[in-house]
Amino acid sequence: MTPDTRTDVLVIGGGQAGLTAGYFLSRHGIPHVILNAEPRVGDSWRRRWDSLELFTAARYSTLPELPFPGEQERHPGKDEIAHYLEHYARTFDLPVHNDVKVQSLDHDGVYRAETTAGSYEAEHVIVATGAYQRPHVPAFARRLSEGIAQLHSADYRNPAQVASGDVLVVGSANSGAQIAQDLAPTHRVYLSRGKRLPRLPRRLLGHPLHWWGDHLGLIAAPLDSWRGRTQRGDLLIGTSLRQLSRRHGVTLLPRTVEAERRTVRFEDERTLEPETVLWATGFRSDYSWIHVPVLDDRGVPMHQRGVTSAPGFYFLGMHNQHSRGSSLIAWVRHDARYIVERIAGARKGAARGW
Repeated sequence: MTPDTRTDVLVIGGGQAGLTAGYFLSRHGIPHVILNAEPRVGDSWRRRWDSLELFTAARYSTLPELPFPGEQERHPGKDEIAHYLEHYARTFDLPVHNDVKVQSLDHDGVYRAETTAGSYEAEHVIVATGAYQRPHVPAFARRLSEGIAQLHSADYRNPAQVASGDVLVVGSANSGAQIAQDLAPTHRVYLSRGKRLPRLPRRLLGHPLHWWGDHLGLIAAPLDSWRGRTQRGDLLIGTSLRQLSRRHGVTLLPRTVEAERRTVRFEDERTLEPETVLWATGFRSDYSWIHVPVLDDRGVPMHQRGVTSAPGFYFLGMHNQHSRGSSLIAWVRHDARYIVERIAGARKGAARGW
């Protein structure tokens, strides 16, 4: 079967990781195509809740060679990020194919992706579909009555979409904490927390938090180095849970362990009958469409800094792929450059018959 499109490198994912890979591929003059599952570049950001702001200041929210516009110490909103990514793709004339969803990826001499817009073939593939792809909700959520409104943080936009009455936010990492604060002025909010996370403010001693991480070489440090080992584990950045309780009236509850009809039960045996449950319980990877032996028995990529044992197959932009910065906008460039330089080297070797 003849492919609809043939290229040297197929980049799957049109977010910050995929665009950064495209930038370096263009600099090397390597023909490539970037497949973006969304109708527009940046749409995955546009769908986030209205009040979302980045933890990183504008100066640390940039992709290569294009400064983020405006005042550099502010924390950009999600629509600003979406616009910036779209502007980035246009500025560097990146070959993004929008609204193309990959349904399967196989290898038979070349890599072949079957998509909603036809088939693509390439000698090399970079999977840059983001840190997480599939919203996760605990199985016991299905036991709640239909009268209890439920939504995941991926579907939350603003307090107006949440009915009046008690709201239980399950999950106290950054998304859960921010959404609880967003809801607090208009709703009675309960926040169920699981593992306690270390907390750091957005600014420390007059500098943005990521200024310290950058200047101390922590964010880009390999996780198996002594600097990198200090960066393992998640952080709560910004307002602390104690501040949520004291300043915003959010009631803190322990881990949610069970649900039945209208009742949610917590680790200390307390119960609550909320009108709405908002699951800020994170995401899970979904690589079930990849039919190449690069995943372990759990479906987790097997790689070293994104490089797999399958020739020409790479991952980019995953959480903790190589460093804490691997999934962060301003730091994904390090892994992207590393992978593209390997591709460039392989192409030169093939051209010389090595």
